[in-house]
Amino acid sequence: MATVIALIALIALDRYTLMTKDARVLRLEIISHHFMTAAATLRTRFLLTQVTKMPGQLRTGLLIDGQLIYLSSDGWPASFTAPVNQRYQPSDEDCSRLWTLLLQNPAPITAGQFTDQSGKYRAFAQTAACRYQLVSGEAYFDYFPLSGRLLFSDISEKSLKD
Repeated sequence: MATVIALIALIALDRYTLMTKDARVLRLEIISHHFMTAAATLRTRFLLTQVTKMPGQLRTGLLIDGQLIYLSSDGWPASFTAPVNQRYQPSDEDCSRLWTLLLQNPAPITAGQFTDQSGKYRAFAQTAACRYQLVSGEAYFDYFPLSGRLLFSDISEKSLKD
């Protein structure tokens, strides 16, 4: 009888572990949707200002919550330090500040790929993209500021299929 109870407890524990992993990945996926919605909202706001600007006037940024954010030529939020050109490469700082600005009540995030693992998420620059990753590495999403593209990847799902 004790063996049966131990076996049931072991199966339940394994299932609980899978469910918590799934919940973390699902939460990051939901965050990625919120992130993209906020980026698209800023883009819409930028495009509307382009329509109403005076001829010859150049607008490359928006003032949001007292912060000047520079946008790509297509209007996607990108940088906090300087206007964006076609060779723009985001910094770890830009990536973490985008997370904070675009998400309402954002989860704490650590800037840098190889920083301490005390939080749940980290943000870092990856060539032409910002990567937002679970510290465990199970899932991440890449945001490409020049084009506004967002790609979500679930690493744990791939490893389960192999």
